[in-house]
Amino acid sequence: MHRCLAVVWVFLCATGVAAAAEDLEFRAPAAADGAETATEMRSLAIRALPVYENPSREQFLTNLSALQMVAGEYAAANSTRQSLRELRRHDKTAREVDEELIYDLYAQARALTVRSRMPFDQAFARVFRQTVAPLDDLDAYTVAEWLSTPLSLFQVNLQHELDRLRGKSRISLSEAVDLAWTYLSFETFHSIGPLVGPLVAEDDRARYLIDDDAMLKAPGHAALSVRVVRPKRVTAPIPALLEFTAGSDPRNNAKESAANGYAGVVAYARRTGGSPDALAPYEHEGDEARAVIDWIAGQPWSNGRVGMYGSGYSAFAAWAAAKRPPPALKALAASSAEVPGIDAPSEDRRQGVTGAISRRWQKHPSFDGYWQKWVPYLKDFAHIDFPVLATTGYYDVDETGSLYYFASHYRYDPRADQTLLIGPYDSHAMQRGPLPVLAGYAVDESAILDLHELRYRWFDHVLKGAPSPDVLKDRVNFEVMGANTWRHVGSLEAMANGAVRLYLDATRVGNHFRLTGHQSVSGRYAEAPIDSSGTDSASPVITGVMTRALPPQGTVFVSGSLHRPLQVSGRISGQLVFAAGRGPLALALRVYELRPSGEYLQLFAPPERLASPAPHPGPARTGRSSREQRLDFRSDRLTSVELQTGSRIVLVLDAAAPAQAPKPSSTAHHGASRHADSAKASPPGVRWYEDSFIELPVWR
Repeated sequence: MHRCLAVVWVFLCATGVAAAAEDLEFRAPAAADGAETATEMRSLAIRALPVYENPSREQFLTNLSALQMVAGEYAAANSTRQSLRELRRHDKTAREVDEELIYDLYAQARALTVRSRMPFDQAFARVFRQTVAPLDDLDAYTVAEWLSTPLSLFQVNLQHELDRLRGKSRISLSEAVDLAWTYLSFETFHSIGPLVGPLVAEDDRARYLIDDDAMLKAPGHAALSVRVVRPKRVTAPIPALLEFTAGSDPRNNAKESAANGYAGVVAYARRTGGSPDALAPYEHEGDEARAVIDWIAGQPWSNGRVGMYGSGYSAFAAWAAAKRPPPALKALAASSAEVPGIDAPSEDRRQGVTGAISRRWQKHPSFDGYWQKWVPYLKDFAHIDFPVLATTGYYDVDETGSLYYFASHYRYDPRADQTLLIGPYDSHAMQRGPLPVLAGYAVDESAILDLHELRYRWFDHVLKGAPSPDVLKDRVNFEVMGANTWRHVGSLEAMANGAVRLYLDATRVGNHFRLTGHQSVSGRYAEAPIDSSGTDSASPVITGVMTRALPPQGTVFVSGSLHRPLQVSGRISGQLVFAAGRGPLALALRVYELRPSGEYLQLFAPPERLASPAPHPGPARTGRSSREQRLDFRSDRLTSVELQTGSRIVLVLDAAAPAQAPKPSSTAHHGASRHADSAKASPPGVRWYEDSFIELPVWR
């Protein structure tokens, strides 16, 4: 379970609060961590306790315990939580260990401090050992992850709530209980944060065999540092899970693997030597990862079966090893996988390399032979005969990389065993787990999956013969945004069984043009200036999935309202016919659902970058610009969303020049005739002709 879920829980547990007949006096303090806040919250809780009620016995006890702890009534709170545990013990659907265990620990430790006059740090240590030691490895690891949630998250949440309530003199009982939980979460983690690390380390020593000193020599310039964590309770040889990273990784992935019953291995290169090649990212990871796999297979604790996993750069390393897979590599789980030359190197990785390497990358801006050497390419995929799990998201900057590996694997081996899971996730969700709200968009409940747990259950299926996770029912498994459901099909093409074609229409309506279902025969075009500001409208930074306004760049085309829901699933394609002035031109495409509420849902992000073709060869045809260009495209990204009745489809086309190019005229001519264009004229901006269209893949 990911640490972020503990943060989410504190806002969900207070649901169902019964309304009181009267409000409570409350004046929000200025600072979340100030002494005034503690005093004001204690006063609020004391006044809320006599009037709080709830028809649900479980919810009543849950919220009562929070009010009691905030009020400083720790013995009563501990008794209330004991009653709550007893109530849940008879509920067969309840989990034995959940996030509320944190508040059980806190209540018990505070009660022990009051009863025995024991310092809180000693009381918490005693309660922690008594509670956590009997748990199995996975439950203990989960509790440790919850307890390591950064205090700053709770402080930010509390400050946000205080700021929201500032200016009020009274708040409702429901607001008081919600605020009590928010404050209690902050106070709990403020109190236990400094104590957790040593206690978890003590527990780890009792559970695991940990080796942080393993070193092995790899081909070339690297000495590989390897961390191995193995469960003590297992004495027979077991499968190993390996992550190969670019550097020392503070995350607990090796311990997490051990908690799930594997030998957890994390390896990274400590490259030495004077050659710039010694530090070149992407060029050595395949050979080095294969060396680690061979080393693992020869260890007495290994049963000779290794699974690799990773996210982003470490997912690339796993695929690099699979280019020439060693015999011991039996499974690969790659999230948000980079493909250098396609969706990488990222800007942060560019900033961390030497000038020589940066210049080398600049000579290879596309996926050419330089990059193809480091990842599976063409028939390399035919030799990858072990199962692969790919996870990515519609808002993942490396979605194109994940789809490259998936599509290529099946292109060169139709019998390949690769499973794709994709949903409304960004790159961070691959590591931390999905959040309920992604850049303003409320994620469907069905999409809130523990992706780490899914990965381990999939490894259990492949390496231990356990059942496959329920959500992985076919080759392609995708969540339909807005429909709150998963669909499962055998290929990317099977995501849709039809298409809707929408043409550009140069008719201007307010500040946008039209998208229509019929091609105009008028020969008109919509003209707009080319952006020469140097701002990258196709930036990989996701600033808003659900917003109230569109970004300022681009030419906007809007359809009519939908008369019924429409499910769009798959890759968007189409043809753009346009004319532009001389010089390079960068194109990007964005598609939104404009909901009846006035909100814009971006269907995928970052925007789709489109390569501008060369001008149409030969003499200009009658009535057309000599700079006319035609671009047939199919998106490298895909999406799945159920558009609402009354929604409109919004297409934004960005045309940008490099920052050093002269700024074009700001004059725009709208709805002009193509026939009025001189064959020798070079338009000052970009002209989008009405031949242009997009096709939305739909499921009927």
